[in-house]
Amino acid sequence: MRRSERALKWIALSLSCLGLVLSASASALDVGARDVIAPPAGIAGVSIAVRHRNIEGSAKINQTRINARIDRKNIDLRYGRAGVLAGLPTYGYVNVPWVDYDIGGEAAGLGLSTGHGLGDVAIAGAIWPYSDRQKGRHWAVAAYGILPTGEYDSAHTAGVNLNPGNNRFAGILQSGVYQRLSQRLGWMGVADVMVFEDNDEFIGDDLAGRQPGRLEVKPYITYQTALNYQVNPALNVAASYYVDRGAKTRQRGGDWTSAVNRDRYGFNARLALSPTWQVGLTYKSTADDVAGLEIKQFVRLRLLRFW
Repeated sequence: MRRSERALKWIALSLSCLGLVLSASASALDVGARDVIAPPAGIAGVSIAVRHRNIEGSAKINQTRINARIDRKNIDLRYGRAGVLAGLPTYGYVNVPWVDYDIGGEAAGLGLSTGHGLGDVAIAGAIWPYSDRQKGRHWAVAAYGILPTGEYDSAHTAGVNLNPGNNRFAGILQSGVYQRLSQRLGWMGVADVMVFEDNDEFIGDDLAGRQPGRLEVKPYITYQTALNYQVNPALNVAASYYVDRGAKTRQRGGDWTSAVNRDRYGFNARLALSPTWQVGLTYKSTADDVAGLEIKQFVRLRLLRFW
């Protein structure tokens, strides 16, 4: 095999198998269309990602709905490595975010303070009980832990949490399958459940006393499906759809709020710049949401170096 052909083959393999190095978000654990493909043992990668999420709508503060716009900006540093456990492919990573918030609309005139700094560190581990490269069929199971390492001040939780951290542990269990449909086309399906520790330092919508109390959140469930298309050995594009449910909340032992009932869609492109460098661009928005505050758009640009 010529050197150029070997390089193209390595690029295609890396685009197929390295999604776990760069996947996952703070609120829902979104994965790329090919992230369920088992990576080759021993491969490692480091990445930097810049993310911007824009949320707009009405926030409930002091029993009144007011217009609000929240912008969250992230810079994520991540290291991951593939291995083998009991003969099965594995992958693990550590993600360290830096977070900054801006708030606008009528909510900006209430004197709500925002935070910036280190966010909650995430650690993850995945294993593939089944992986058949010839048939293009994979099944993965993963567990994630989100640690309360981020900057947190209860003063930044008046109305909504505008802290880089969440002041609580959270855990996610996830399972997904991938099936190659043709030489260039593939399908992914994933489901996960996220559970939360209580946060005892949360002000919420009661601004009169500004005294923190307990915030409780029920499990949050996300279903994902995606189709990906390999344009050429260096470029892969995908379209995804997400269904978010659950995550009822209550403050100070009061009534539970309505559950999350949100549908989202997204588009992703990954381009190999060389056999060891790649860049990815992701765009997501909301198709339907019953909540007052709606995710309008999510944009992420990421750069990966692997070896």
